[in-house]
Formats: sequence, C-alpha cells, structure tokens
Amino acid sequence: MNNYPSNSINWSEKVKDLDENIRREIGLEGDNEARHILIRVQTKSAEAIEPAFIVGEDETFLDLFVLSPQGPGITSTAVLKNNIQSVGVIGGVSAEKLDPSEIPDENPMIDDVSALYQ
Repeated sequence: MNNYPSNSINWSEKVKDLDENIRREIGLEGDNEARHILIRVQTKSAEAIEPAFIVGEDETFLDLFVLSPQGPGITSTAVLKNNIQSVGVIGGVSAEKLDPSEIPDENPMIDDVSALYQ
C-alpha cells in the first residue's frame, strides 16, 4: 500500500495499467485496446459500486457510469476520491463491434476468464 492519499491517485491511469497487465497475463496482447474498462469501486460504505466505468476524473471526484443490474440502463455518479478504498478491473469492452451470431453460448465460458476481455 502506498502512503499517498487516494485523492491524489490518477485512477484512470491505474485502471488502464491494470487492464494492460491482465490482458498480457491471459494472452490477449495485441488485441484491440479496451474502449471501456469495467471496474468495481470499493468505497468506505459496505457495498461496492459495480459494474462501472470511468468517464472523468479531477482532483476530488471520480466520475462513473454504473451499469444497471436490472436491465439496460446507466446511472451517472461521482465518488469522492477520499472515500475510495480500492478499484478492481472486471473486464474490458473493445471498440470493435461483434456480430451477435458470433457470440457463443455463455455456459462453456463460465470458467474462462478470457471471456471477460472480448
């Protein structure tokens, strides 16, 4: 753990670096860079904010779009950087559009971590 206050951390860069490391470790180097990196933000409250992606950042706030678990929908929220305990990468969405007919059934991919990075 570092000794820097969490509000001085550039979370956008940290998340990008984490995503690059994960892609390299699971063998997705050279694939399209993720356009949106899905993250989980743990604040000082009991529940985490997830899945979300970063849309902006300044010295005080981390601006997020949070995906709705109840269906299609996005909620915009801002988190005080001082309240952030950790940020984890869930997966990435590439800029490349996929043909829905090319998406395989989810059941065989449950144990395949690379499926999160398509």
